[in-house]
Amino acid sequence: MNLDEGRRYGVELEFICTMSKANLARKIYAQTGQNILCTYYSDKTNRWKLKDDTSVSGRGEYRYGMEFVTPILKGEDDMVKLKSIVDCIEQYGIVNRTCGMHVHIDITGEQELPLRKLMKFFAKYEHAINLLLPISRRGANNNYCRDSFSGETNLGDVYKKLNTLSLRRLLECRWFVGRGKWNFQNYWRHGSVENRAHSGTLCSTKVDHWVRLTQAMVNVAIDNRGETIRQGDGTKTYTTKQFLDNLYKKKGIDRATKKYYTKRCEELNANAIYR
Repeated sequence: MNLDEGRRYGVELEFICTMSKANLARKIYAQTGQNILCTYYSDKTNRWKLKDDTSVSGRGEYRYGMEFVTPILKGEDDMVKLKSIVDCIEQYGIVNRTCGMHVHIDITGEQELPLRKLMKFFAKYEHAINLLLPISRRGANNNYCRDSFSGETNLGDVYKKLNTLSLRRLLECRWFVGRGKWNFQNYWRHGSVENRAHSGTLCSTKVDHWVRLTQAMVNVAIDNRGETIRQGDGTKTYTTKQFLDNLYKKKGIDRATKKYYTKRCEELNANAIYR
């Protein structure tokens, strides 16, 4: 999809580095011309930032755990800026299993109906989305991106439950809060939904495609009629092919992103190793 036509977005990248925040910020400025604020973890200013992150652990040469946080971004030009900074960070940092990528998508002002459609979409395709992630990010293998549903769950029961909830109750729904793959609690603070599913990466191509895929999920779910299901369908019924075909048919993703994730699914599920 063309990000110029999409929603606002933001990205957080956790990694470990060979140098301090201040030294890395100077490297980024020298290579990209972008000023980076070095700050503390709870800083909420709308800036390009490097923050300490004690949840990220490294050792030896790569001993500085930190998080790179973007301001609120919009469109293709901001993606170009983001990728240039990520390419710079990649020269001095690495990721391990303690790291993750979080993507925020703007849902400011959306009310019960669109939020229900979005949650139903995530429930329907949870298993399909998992197959685009390494084993370490599936199920309950990581406490920072747990699945919304434990094992096979009947989608009819999920849909019925969501249909009964008010806006506040939806945003407090145990399936979509806290440290799971999807966190709707950011709606109150930032007007966004947070995707916490992706493994740590400093590959700008992976960042680019995941932002586009996350945008597509939100846009397709909200801007179209609600997802249909059949009696007896569960959270593991639908395949990754069906998921990608749905996003492509509804113009959420283009051919390049669909091809990228078709290949990614094949790679990750042929060999159960960390990528």
